[in-house]
Amino acid sequence: MSDKKETIKDIYDRLQGIEDEELQEKYITIILTLLEKGYFPGLAGIPVVKSRVSKVDGENGVLTYRGYKATELAQHYSYEDVCFLLLHEDLPLPEEREKLCKRFMDNKEIDPSVARTLVAMDDNLHPMNVLSAGVLNLQGPDKTAREVLDYNQNMKRSIRLIAKFPSIIGVFRSNDPDYASGRDFDTFAEYILYSFNPELSEKKEWVDMFEELLILHADHTLNNSTFSARAVGSAQASLYSSISSAINSLSGPLHGGANERVIEMLADIDSPADVEKYVDHKLERKEKIMGVGHRVYKTYDPRAIYIKENMLPVLFNGKEVKASGVTEELQEQYEIAQKLEEVVLDRLGPKRIYPNVDFWSGLVLRAMGIEPSFFTTIFALGRIMGWCAHWVEHMEVTNKIYRPTQLYDGFEERELLVGPESEN
Repeated sequence: MSDKKETIKDIYDRLQGIEDEELQEKYITIILTLLEKGYFPGLAGIPVVKSRVSKVDGENGVLTYRGYKATELAQHYSYEDVCFLLLHEDLPLPEEREKLCKRFMDNKEIDPSVARTLVAMDDNLHPMNVLSAGVLNLQGPDKTAREVLDYNQNMKRSIRLIAKFPSIIGVFRSNDPDYASGRDFDTFAEYILYSFNPELSEKKEWVDMFEELLILHADHTLNNSTFSARAVGSAQASLYSSISSAINSLSGPLHGGANERVIEMLADIDSPADVEKYVDHKLERKEKIMGVGHRVYKTYDPRAIYIKENMLPVLFNGKEVKASGVTEELQEQYEIAQKLEEVVLDRLGPKRIYPNVDFWSGLVLRAMGIEPSFFTTIFALGRIMGWCAHWVEHMEVTNKIYRPTQLYDGFEERELLVGPESEN
C-alpha cells in the first residue's frame, strides 16, 4: 500500500509542471483510473488522436467547428459554407460556395446498378441499414476507391459521397431508380429536404430551418461514430467502408438513434400530468430517460438550447413558419416535452445532467412531416460533413492502425483431454 501511495504522490508531483489546470486534472483522472481499474472502460477520456476539426467545451457548453461556434454557423451560414469549412479549414468565398453547390448537384446521381439495388431492398429494413448498405454499394462503380493516400482524390471523393447521400434515401423512399434525375435545386439543403418532403422543399423558410438542423449535427469531435470512421480508416480502408461503419454506429439508441426513441417516449406518456410519475419511475429503476444526459456536456447541450429557443417557438407558436405538420397530438407531445424538461432539470440538474440535442430535434422533424424511422438518417446527412473531414485528416496525420489492448479476464491456459471415447 505504501508503494502505491508513493506512486500516486510521485504522479501528482510530476504533473504540477503542467500549467493548463484542466489538462492537469484530466491526466490525473486518467492515471488514477488506470491504477484503480487497470483499464479505461469505453476509452472514456483517453486521447487517441490529434484533430483540428471541432472542439467541445463540456464545462461551458460550447461546440466549435474549426474555431467557429456551431450555433452561430447554423444561424448565419449555409450547408455549403460549413462543409467547405470542415473540409478546408476556412469559410469559403462566395464563388467557392457556388462552386461547391454546383459540384454537389453535378454528383448527386447514383449509378443505375446501385439504384436498382436500393429499390430491391426489403421495406422492413431500417433506413439507417439502407443508408449503410447504399454507401458500401457506391464503392462498386468507384474503381480507385482503395487508393486512400492521395489527398486531392480523398477530397474529391468526399464531395461526391456527400452529394449522393440524399439520393440513397430518395431512391429508397420513392422506389424510383431515376429519383430526382435531371432536377435542379438552388441549395444542397433544399435537395436534402426534397428527399423527405418535396412540398416543404419549395418553401424557403422550411429549407432554412432544416439547414440549421443539419449544421448543428455537422460534427462533434471524437464521438462513437466518428471514432468508428477513423478506426476503420486507420487500416487504410476506403472512405465508403469507413463511412458505412460510422452510419452503423450512429444507428444505435445510445448515439444518433436516440431522437427516434424520444418521440416514442413522448407518445408513451399520456399527458403532462403524468410526467413526474414517469420520471420518478425511471429513476427508481435506474433506467435511461431518452434524450437526457451526455458523456461530454456537464451543462445544457448548446445545440439543444438552439433548437429549444430558435426553432420550437416558431413551430409551435406559429410566429413565422406555418407548421402544417403540428397536429394536436404533436402539440401535446411538445407540452409533455416541456414538462419533462422541467422535471428532469429539477431531479437531475444538480447532478449536471441535462437534455441533449436528441431531446428536442425529433419534435422539429416530426413537425416537418418526417417519419421517426428516418430521423437518424437526417442526423447522418449533417454528420457526413464531419465524418469526411475526420477521415481525410486521418489519412494525412497518421498511418498507425488503431489497436487498443484489453485486460484478459478468462481462463488461463488449459490442457485438452485427448483419449479414447468414454463408454456411456
